[in-house]
Amino acid sequence: MSERAPKRRAADRKRLILDGAAGVFAACGYAGADTTALARAGGVSAPALYRYFPSKKALFLSTLRSAGPRLSGIFKRISGSAEDPLEAVWSFGLGYYDHVQSHAPVMKLWFQALCESDDPETQAVLKENFTSLVDLLQENLERGKGQGLVSAGVDTRVAAWHFMSIGLTFDLVNLLGLDEELDRSKVEHWGRLYLKSIRRESGEIADATDSSGG
Repeated sequence: MSERAPKRRAADRKRLILDGAAGVFAACGYAGADTTALARAGGVSAPALYRYFPSKKALFLSTLRSAGPRLSGIFKRISGSAEDPLEAVWSFGLGYYDHVQSHAPVMKLWFQALCESDDPETQAVLKENFTSLVDLLQENLERGKGQGLVSAGVDTRVAAWHFMSIGLTFDLVNLLGLDEELDRSKVEHWGRLYLKSIRRESGEIADATDSSGG
């Protein structure tokens, strides 16, 4: 008599449900996603789904909450391993472009969720996801200022949001099927333009030295 396969731990099952729900919500939006499809994507029955999440809304919000930290985690790993903060920005930008090209559901999930941003709970989760990533980018750019790599005149909060807008453009271009507008070579060119806009120039260093000497 064969032994039954061990049951998955609750945390593992919950993660599988969230992963499956991300694809369903990304494809159908919140209103269009039905419980049967969400349960099937998570590998559970509809009644079992409610043992992990009390409602579709709770599952939707949990799916959004899990998406933000994943992207932040990627940036933390890149920035933590790079001595040059601007090299971290460059690597993260290209890495995100490649992620978008892989057609992962997270990007489309966020766009679908923006359609639900009139709901206060959904808006709060989206704000947390976006601003937490902006916080990380700003911290990295401030580190660049401390190392004399980022111009002293750069508002690092604005520069962080600028970087986010580039990423959102990657998303938009991909969703509209306009990938030829931004192939990898063009993305790299855009990245160099962004870094040039914030980088401390040699003349600025000279001016600062003259000023302190005077």
